[in-house]
Amino acid sequence: MLDSKTSCLIRGIVGVIFGFLALLIPKEVEAGFYGLFWVLIGLLMVLFLFLAITARGDESMLWFGLSAALLIVGVISIIIQGFVAVMLILAVAAVAIINGFTDITLALEHPRTKYILIPVMIITAILVLALLFYYFPGFESHLFLAVVGTFALVFGLFSVILGFYSSDKSQRTT
Repeated sequence: MLDSKTSCLIRGIVGVIFGFLALLIPKEVEAGFYGLFWVLIGLLMVLFLFLAITARGDESMLWFGLSAALLIVGVISIIIQGFVAVMLILAVAAVAIINGFTDITLALEHPRTKYILIPVMIITAILVLALLFYYFPGFESHLFLAVVGTFALVFGLFSVILGFYSSDKSQRTT
Protein backbone atom coordinates (compact mmCIF):
# COMPACT_ATOMS: atom_id res chain seq x y z
CA MET A 1 0.00 0.00 0.00
CA LEU A 2 1.35 3.41 -0.96
CA ASP A 3 1.58 6.19 1.56
CA SER A 4 -0.31 9.41 0.88
CA LYS A 5 2.78 11.31 -0.26
CA THR A 6 3.79 8.75 -2.88
CA SER A 7 0.19 8.43 -4.02
CA CYS A 8 -0.01 12.22 -4.31
CA LEU A 9 3.13 12.26 -6.48
CA ILE A 10 1.99 9.44 -8.76
CA ARG A 11 -1.51 10.83 -9.29
CA GLY A 12 -0.09 14.31 -9.80
CA ILE A 13 2.30 13.07 -12.50
CA VAL A 14 -0.57 11.23 -14.23
CA GLY A 15 -2.67 14.42 -14.05
CA VAL A 16 0.14 16.50 -15.55
CA ILE A 17 0.65 14.00 -18.39
CA PHE A 18 -3.08 13.83 -19.16
CA GLY A 19 -3.35 17.64 -18.98
CA PHE A 20 -0.46 18.16 -21.40
CA LEU A 21 -1.83 15.57 -23.83
CA ALA A 22 -5.33 17.03 -23.66
CA LEU A 23 -4.00 20.52 -24.34
CA LEU A 24 -1.45 19.62 -27.02
CA ILE A 25 -3.27 16.93 -29.02
CA PRO A 26 -7.00 17.19 -28.21
CA LYS A 27 -8.24 15.38 -31.32
CA GLU A 28 -6.08 12.35 -30.62
CA VAL A 29 -7.12 12.24 -26.95
CA GLU A 30 -10.78 12.39 -27.90
CA ALA A 31 -10.27 9.68 -30.52
CA GLY A 32 -8.47 7.56 -27.92
CA PHE A 33 -11.40 7.86 -25.53
CA TYR A 34 -13.81 6.94 -28.31
CA GLY A 35 -11.71 3.86 -29.14
CA LEU A 36 -11.57 2.91 -25.45
CA PHE A 37 -15.35 3.16 -25.34
CA TRP A 38 -15.73 0.70 -28.22
CA VAL A 39 -13.28 -1.73 -26.65
CA LEU A 40 -15.21 -1.62 -23.37
CA ILE A 41 -18.58 -2.00 -25.13
CA GLY A 42 -17.30 -4.99 -27.11
CA LEU A 43 -15.76 -6.74 -24.11
CA LEU A 44 -18.82 -6.18 -21.94
CA MET A 45 -21.18 -7.43 -24.66
CA VAL A 46 -19.13 -10.61 -25.06
CA LEU A 47 -19.05 -11.09 -21.28
CA PHE A 48 -22.80 -10.48 -20.90
CA LEU A 49 -23.63 -12.84 -23.77
CA PHE A 50 -21.40 -15.53 -22.26
CA LEU A 51 -23.10 -15.08 -18.88
CA ALA A 52 -26.52 -15.18 -20.55
CA ILE A 53 -25.72 -18.46 -22.29
CA THR A 54 -24.25 -20.11 -19.19
CA ALA A 55 -26.78 -18.73 -16.65
CA ARG A 56 -29.76 -20.67 -15.41
CA GLY A 57 -33.38 -19.57 -15.46
CA ASP A 58 -34.27 -15.93 -14.97
CA GLU A 59 -30.66 -14.75 -14.76
CA SER A 60 -30.26 -15.53 -18.44
CA MET A 61 -32.81 -12.88 -19.41
CA LEU A 62 -31.05 -10.29 -17.24
CA TRP A 63 -27.74 -10.82 -19.05
CA PHE A 64 -29.42 -10.79 -22.47
CA GLY A 65 -31.15 -7.55 -21.48
CA LEU A 66 -27.89 -5.95 -20.40
CA SER A 67 -26.26 -7.04 -23.65
CA ALA A 68 -29.15 -5.52 -25.63
CA ALA A 69 -28.83 -2.29 -23.64
CA LEU A 70 -25.15 -2.08 -24.56
CA LEU A 71 -26.07 -2.64 -28.19
CA ILE A 72 -28.50 0.29 -28.00
CA VAL A 73 -25.83 2.48 -26.38
CA GLY A 74 -23.47 1.50 -29.22
CA VAL A 75 -26.02 2.47 -31.87
CA ILE A 76 -26.67 5.81 -30.15
CA SER A 77 -22.93 6.43 -30.01
CA ILE A 78 -22.70 5.91 -33.77
CA ILE A 79 -25.41 8.51 -34.30
CA ILE A 80 -23.91 11.01 -31.81
CA GLN A 81 -20.17 10.30 -32.05
CA GLY A 82 -18.72 13.05 -29.89
CA PHE A 83 -21.12 12.40 -27.02
CA VAL A 84 -19.49 9.16 -25.92
CA ALA A 85 -15.98 10.58 -25.88
CA VAL A 86 -17.20 13.53 -23.84
CA MET A 87 -18.88 11.20 -21.33
CA LEU A 88 -15.67 9.20 -20.88
CA ILE A 89 -13.65 12.38 -20.51
CA LEU A 90 -16.12 13.59 -17.88
CA ALA A 91 -15.74 10.33 -16.00
CA VAL A 92 -11.94 10.59 -16.06
CA ALA A 93 -12.14 14.25 -14.99
CA ALA A 94 -14.43 13.44 -12.07
CA VAL A 95 -12.14 10.65 -10.86
CA ALA A 96 -9.08 12.89 -11.24
CA ILE A 97 -10.64 15.75 -9.30
CA ILE A 98 -11.85 13.49 -6.49
CA ASN A 99 -8.45 11.77 -6.27
CA GLY A 100 -6.66 15.11 -6.32
CA PHE A 101 -8.74 16.50 -3.46
CA THR A 102 -8.34 13.27 -1.49
CA ASP A 103 -4.57 13.16 -1.99
CA ILE A 104 -4.14 16.80 -1.12
CA THR A 105 -6.17 16.55 2.06
CA LEU A 106 -4.32 13.38 3.11
CA ALA A 107 -0.90 14.86 2.41
CA LEU A 108 -1.47 18.04 4.38
CA GLU A 109 -0.20 18.07 7.94
CA HIS A 110 -2.56 20.92 8.83
CA PRO A 111 -6.10 20.01 7.69
CA ARG A 112 -7.29 23.63 7.69
CA THR A 113 -4.78 24.43 4.95
CA LYS A 114 -7.05 22.67 2.45
CA TYR A 115 -9.51 25.57 2.72
CA ILE A 116 -6.82 27.82 1.29
CA LEU A 117 -5.08 25.40 -1.09
CA ILE A 118 -8.13 24.07 -2.94
CA PRO A 119 -9.55 27.54 -3.86
CA VAL A 120 -6.04 28.61 -4.93
CA MET A 121 -5.87 25.58 -7.24
CA ILE A 122 -9.24 26.38 -8.79
CA ILE A 123 -8.40 30.07 -9.25
CA THR A 124 -5.01 29.16 -10.75
CA ALA A 125 -6.66 26.75 -13.20
CA ILE A 126 -9.18 29.41 -14.25
CA LEU A 127 -6.40 31.97 -14.76
CA VAL A 128 -4.29 29.52 -16.80
CA LEU A 129 -7.36 28.67 -18.89
CA ALA A 130 -8.09 32.36 -19.48
CA LEU A 131 -4.49 32.96 -20.55
CA LEU A 132 -4.60 29.99 -22.92
CA PHE A 133 -7.80 31.24 -24.54
CA TYR A 134 -6.41 34.76 -24.81
CA TYR A 135 -3.05 33.81 -26.36
CA PHE A 136 -4.23 30.74 -28.32
CA PRO A 137 -7.68 31.42 -29.77
CA GLY A 138 -7.72 27.98 -31.45
CA PHE A 139 -8.47 26.38 -28.08
CA GLU A 140 -12.11 27.37 -28.47
CA SER A 141 -12.65 24.57 -30.98
CA HIS A 142 -11.99 21.99 -28.22
CA LEU A 143 -13.44 23.92 -25.31
CA PHE A 144 -14.45 20.97 -23.16
CA LEU A 145 -11.15 19.11 -23.49
CA ALA A 146 -9.21 22.35 -22.93
CA VAL A 147 -11.04 22.96 -19.65
CA VAL A 148 -10.58 19.38 -18.42
CA GLY A 149 -6.93 19.34 -19.52
CA THR A 150 -6.15 22.65 -17.84
CA PHE A 151 -7.71 21.60 -14.56
CA ALA A 152 -5.95 18.21 -14.68
CA LEU A 153 -2.63 19.92 -15.39
CA VAL A 154 -2.95 22.48 -12.58
CA PHE A 155 -4.31 19.98 -10.03
CA GLY A 156 -1.53 17.56 -11.02
CA LEU A 157 1.15 20.23 -10.57
CA PHE A 158 -0.22 21.15 -7.15
CA SER A 159 -0.29 17.46 -6.17
CA VAL A 160 3.31 16.94 -7.29
CA ILE A 161 4.52 20.06 -5.46
CA LEU A 162 2.63 19.07 -2.34
CA GLY A 163 3.99 15.53 -2.54
CA PHE A 164 7.57 16.81 -2.71
CA TYR A 165 6.95 19.34 0.04
CA SER A 166 5.35 16.80 2.36
CA SER A 167 7.98 14.12 1.76
CA ASP A 168 10.87 16.58 2.33
CA LYS A 169 9.31 17.83 5.56
CA SER A 170 8.70 14.33 6.92
CA GLN A 171 12.27 13.22 6.09
CA ARG A 172 13.73 16.14 8.05
CA THR A 173 11.78 15.24 11.19
CA THR A 174 12.73 11.56 11.24
